[in-house]
Amino acid sequence: MDVLKANTQQYEVLQGFANGNHIIDFSLDADDNWIIGKEILTDDEFLEIRNQLKQLEVIPYNPKETEL
Repeated sequence: MDVLKANTQQYEVLQGFANGNHIIDFSLDADDNWIIGKEILTDDEFLEIRNQLKQLEVIPYNPKETEL
């Protein structure tokens, strides 16, 4: 599965962007990359910033391991 990766500058600009109840919230993967799901590219709630979202790098998802 692929995800979108934001560099530090992209993260600072996009993190917390809100359109009503729809908010961008990046997560950290196992490599400490700021990531978000690719489906955001087709979410019309973020149409206003879609061009910025298209600038994010597509990378393979590397989940953090959790201990139970």
